[in-house]
Amino acid sequence: MDVELYSSDAFTAKKEELLSRFQSEYRFEKGDELYVEQGGERPLKVRVIDVRLFVGESGSLKSELLAMKL
Repeated sequence: MDVELYSSDAFTAKKEELLSRFQSEYRFEKGDELYVEQGGERPLKVRVIDVRLFVGESGSLKSELLAMKL
């Protein structure tokens, strides 16, 4: 499944900056914590605050994760 990880405001759950795009079969849930590599810098730690699944016409799945920076 295609997954897009966005930073988000914790109170409004609006998409802000695209942090990463990747393929995964993992079932992400609210509260999951992830580390995002940033090319030589310290990894960015985020907590998932919303999971949105989209089903395409052909049956393909896409997931958007909204995450709060910690």
